[in-house]
Parts: sequence; C-alpha cells; structure tokens
Amino acid sequence: MKSGTRFLGIDDSPCDKHSDQETSLIGVTYRGTEFIEDIRKTEVTVDGKDATEKVEEIYTSSKASEIGYILLDGINFAGLNIVGLKEAAEATGVPVIAVTRNRPDRESFYRALEKVGNEEGFWDMDAPSEVKLKDGETYIQFSGCQREEAAEAIKKSTIHGLTPEPIRAADMIGTIL
Repeated sequence: MKSGTRFLGIDDSPCDKHSDQETSLIGVTYRGTEFIEDIRKTEVTVDGKDATEKVEEIYTSSKASEIGYILLDGINFAGLNIVGLKEAAEATGVPVIAVTRNRPDRESFYRALEKVGNEEGFWDMDAPSEVKLKDGETYIQFSGCQREEAAEAIKKSTIHGLTPEPIRAADMIGTIL
C-alpha cells in the first residue's frame, strides 16, 4: 500500500430512534493519516434501508477517483440501517471495510434487525475478523479486497487506539451536528 493512500471514513451523528426520522452521515477523506482533504455530509433514514445508497452518495460526491478505501464505523448507521458491504464495494469499485472495537454479538444483532425488518442479507456477510493493532484488537468486515489487505488498511489508517483516523474525525464532526 502506497504512503499517501486516501481513506474515506464514514460515521453517523447520534439519533433518537423514537423521535428522529433522519440523522447526518459524515464522510471525511484523509490522505494517509497526515491530513484531511475533504468532508461531506448527507442524511440517512433512522432504521431505514438507504445506508448503502448514502455511502455511495458520499463517495461519488467526494474526490472519488483518488480514494483507495472506504472505512465505515460498523455495518449499521442511523440505528439499524445496514450497509451492504458487497453492494457498496461493487458500486464504488473500491474496498469497503467496516470497523468495530468490540466483537459483535451476531445473534443479538440479527434479532434487533428482525424487529425493524432489516435482516435480509445479514447472514450473507462474513463474520467479523479480528485485527491486532498496537493498542489492542479491533474487528473488521470487508468486501472488495482480501483479509490481509483490509487489515493492512486499518493498521495504516490508525495512529492511536482502535479507530482509524478518518472514522475518528467523522465521529467527532458528527457529534456536533
């Protein structure tokens, strides 16, 4: 992987699933871990079915031709609005990697998805894979690349802790919206 690879990190703003119909989805493009090049925002439906489309929208509205990887804070945004990793990778032509700090409880997550009717395709996704970083372990799910490449992308985009810088920046921006 070249130094200066561009990573698009995406995270959502907090939402109240009882009163909010939408929340913000933030995309931050980093060149390596050096600096932010671009910030994008769109709205995503709480417990809806448009997360994949909105990830693609952020990608295409940014400097898309220069982005090497899309990094997501988990596979779900705005409550239980699931990103289809394979669909997003195919539509954008770049690897899509979802990162989470804790080992997901897939059974419990599936039951929650069933309650809002978003469980379709969930079991088609690979189980999360552990990646060891200098500060601990994180878990990834990915499409558009092999496991080794996904793990290297996470390692290259993480300075401290367990969260890649582009996701960390998107999270910080999302908390103030």
